Amino acid sequence: MSDTQSASGLRPASYSLLELARSVKRSLGTVIDIWRYRVLVNTQSPTLPVRSILVVCKGNICRSPLAEAYLKHLALKQGLTATVRSAGLETTSGKPAHPLARLVGEQSGLQLDGHITQPLHKEQVDWADVIIVMEWQQRTRLLRLYPQAEQKVFLLRQFYDQSVREVADPYSGTMKDFQICFAMIQQACDVLVKTMPVAR
Repeated sequence: MSDTQSASGLRPASYSLLELARSVKRSLGTVIDIWRYRVLVNTQSPTLPVRSILVVCKGNICRSPLAEAYLKHLALKQGLTATVRSAGLETTSGKPAHPLARLVGEQSGLQLDGHITQPLHKEQVDWADVIIVMEWQQRTRLLRLYPQAEQKVFLLRQFYDQSVREVADPYSGTMKDFQICFAMIQQACDVLVKTMPVAR
């Protein structure tokens, strides 16, 4: 048997092992997601009605400013009195929103021109009745810093597809990435306002 034939004969087995590994990884990921979702639901007990919402992401220049602006739009449209703010876990003060975030917002009638980044701090956490994060790792980091906030931290995708998966950061992406991100934010915020008692 030639080396070529020998290598060719091994390929199906190699592919089978690779596919098995991928299947195990997917299954494990599903189990972890289910466990994380149960952790969230079992620990969440925010102050109701909700009068203050804090939206948190990494840099406070893409996702959280869009969510803040859209929630403010919904509050005005529906006569809600809840106050909405945003902050970043890894940012410094005074930076504007990402240009593509501003453009996507403008396409839906939202103005992000006045947005300036705010680093997350204890006063914001204490102020908020509900804190919305974009990723499980952000929840973990926030609770490491402020464990007293556990009952009021939610993942945005809980309101999109009852998932603990992330709202992907479009920071280095295209206009299409920002549009996809914002569409998810809009749908999640619509459900949030419908399902969570927000002050009027």
